[in-house]
Amino acid sequence: MAFNLQNPFSNFIVLCSIFSLLASHFELSDGFSPALGTWYGDRKGAGSGGACGWANDVQSPPFSSMIAAGNSRIFLNGKGCGSCYQIKCSRSPYCSGKPITVTITDECPGACNDVPFHFDLSGTAFGAMANPGQDENLRNLGQVDIQYQRVACNYGGTKIAFKIEKATNPNWFATAIEYADGDGGLKTVEIAPSGSQGFVPMKNIWGAVWQFDINPSFHGPFSFRLTSPTNKVVIAQNAVPQGFVPGQTYFSNLNF
Repeated sequence: MAFNLQNPFSNFIVLCSIFSLLASHFELSDGFSPALGTWYGDRKGAGSGGACGWANDVQSPPFSSMIAAGNSRIFLNGKGCGSCYQIKCSRSPYCSGKPITVTITDECPGACNDVPFHFDLSGTAFGAMANPGQDENLRNLGQVDIQYQRVACNYGGTKIAFKIEKATNPNWFATAIEYADGDGGLKTVEIAPSGSQGFVPMKNIWGAVWQFDINPSFHGPFSFRLTSPTNKVVIAQNAVPQGFVPGQTYFSNLNF
């Protein structure tokens, strides 16, 4: 194709025409990337928080069943727990094309890794991508091509929570940490006993569960220093009381 070097305005018109033609064949990038979407569990169910240590908490606000299990590139051996994503599908006539927001609370292993990025959504979340009246038809497809992008988590007024592992005892303490706004996940977690600001590192043993070997002299209330993947630091002072009960969840007085 030759350009008219004597008439720059004519060249501009030609370039605009080419751009318009290309735009009609390709969707312009808006930050979304391609992935595969499926669903699991009950058709209108909540999914699970099992691989992150959150169990059935996914049924209740602020998760409200809007969750997904991610394959290895999303779950990241547990480091992906708590990450939030916008997801949408555009298959006509089923999908609305409007993004929904989900939190990664579980792992999708095995065949989910046959594609680079795979979100296995709760039945509720999968149906939420549909046009009005098309949610059951969308679920009947079983899977659909989706687009996704990472977004900040926003749990409103819900404070960061500490779900104490049931196996916790006087010599071993572990907690799953939930509802971290912003990045959603945690880079490091440190713990300090009653009356101390001497924080010591905890170990991420699986999912969103962090543990520390203690002894009877290391007693509550426990405070925690949390560092996000972008190095934002908050201190949850006296978040877990001295008489804590394994299996119970305790809310801090802050969020990211």
